[in-house]
Amino acid sequence: MHVLVAPGKFKTTVKAAALADAIARGLKRAIPHLEITTMPLPSGGLGSMDIVVRALGGRVRREQIVGPFGRPAETRWAMLPGRIAWIDAAEVVGLGLKTRHRDATRASSHALGELFQKILRYQPERCYITLGDTIVNDGGIGFLETFQVHFYDDQHHVIGPGTSGLERLADIDFGALTPPTIPVIGLYPYPYPVAGDSGTTLQFGAEKGVPEFRIPLVDSAMQRYGELLEAHVATPLTASPGAGAGGALGLALGFLGAQLTPAVATAAELLHLKQRLTSCDWAVTLDEHIDKMGRHAVAGEVARRALDVDCPLVVLTEGIGSGYEFLYDLNVWGIYPWLDRPRTPKEAGRSTTTLVENASFRVGMWMRRMGNPKRNA
Repeated sequence: MHVLVAPGKFKTTVKAAALADAIARGLKRAIPHLEITTMPLPSGGLGSMDIVVRALGGRVRREQIVGPFGRPAETRWAMLPGRIAWIDAAEVVGLGLKTRHRDATRASSHALGELFQKILRYQPERCYITLGDTIVNDGGIGFLETFQVHFYDDQHHVIGPGTSGLERLADIDFGALTPPTIPVIGLYPYPYPVAGDSGTTLQFGAEKGVPEFRIPLVDSAMQRYGELLEAHVATPLTASPGAGAGGALGLALGFLGAQLTPAVATAAELLHLKQRLTSCDWAVTLDEHIDKMGRHAVAGEVARRALDVDCPLVVLTEGIGSGYEFLYDLNVWGIYPWLDRPRTPKEAGRSTTTLVENASFRVGMWMRRMGNPKRNA
């Protein structure tokens, strides 16, 4: 039998490649002669660049920038074959900075724009920017400043960085706007809106360091800001799927004319997931948590493409929430927890790859009993 192993990452602690190797080891213990192809999938956050470079080739480059808190920092980006630039926003204004300090009230997305402008020296033909795992929530104001968009308060003073500046925003000067000279594609993990109950601020503002009592104020300011951008381009930007991604960096990209697309679906196309599934008898994937949002995550994307080629799929997960049932209509044969018993998050985090390997062994024993479903049919 031939199995495709195509997991996503687990939070920001275990990379998808490490999980793919753990699943492969567990399956091999159960079925020693099993043929396995590992294909970790990027979910649009930290680590996405490393996966695509590993799969497609290319070169990771480093640049010196001014980080989101105004201090010098080093960041990474990649030039893929075909002169395609790839940026993980998490590497520039997110968790890739490996800083314990999270304060979205002061954090600016200016660093992302600075890096983009430096990348233009290499003359890429287009640029992908993933928008997950950021620590900013400024709506991309800092990013747009590098395209000569200017932001003022009601006294016509330049606003400061972060959500503190966003709350003071009263007017935007678009007179010197210089749009990107190459196509830009923003890759969002989930289609969160710009504002409202499901918006970026109410969903992630607290974990990015916005004080609880200011979250409704920042959310209202984000909505006003989005309306100012919409009025200039006469386009309903705030309603675009993915506009809220990255602390509403997606909104800023959409304003500049970038295409916003689901990260996992785009990666699946670039990595030829469907073609890989065609030659496989089984597929195994892993997602951190399975619920209704799984439609936009790794499990949902693998399931859709597995259905197209009639490849049975097994999903490993840490937990299940409401709305997961849709997966069973997409050729998913089983959803299995990789936790062997109740564990604290700290305990599970220390043993994630071992637990995943052992769970994969149990799945492999089940597969051995089931045999090859395509041949059995």
